[in-house]
Amino acid sequence: MAAEPKYTKDELRIMLEGEEIRAAKEIHRIKLAWLIAGASILLATVLWLFFGGREQFVSRDSGYDATVLIPAWLALIGIIAATIAAVLFMMRAMRASLGNIVERDVRAHQRRTGRRK
Repeated sequence: MAAEPKYTKDELRIMLEGEEIRAAKEIHRIKLAWLIAGASILLATVLWLFFGGREQFVSRDSGYDATVLIPAWLALIGIIAATIAAVLFMMRAMRASLGNIVERDVRAHQRRTGRRK
């Protein structure tokens, strides 16, 4: 079994800073995905309700034009963006909780053995 690598405090600090930068980028991507989702669904709703999309959808059997299709595609983009944001958020939350579990286990190991790594 391979021995665990020994890191100095500076190496651990550098690794932590890298993780914090990566977490900030991931949170930025999540916020951007939520912004895209909200904006596209809001725009689709406004186009659907106030620019004739609903009336045309109710009055025609088939062959819709842009007043129906554009809000439909915008709503689909919003749903896809919201799904992506939710998945990215859950991945970030799991990674953060796993990091907290590992950190807690390391601290507990240090208390049990009476030594610091």
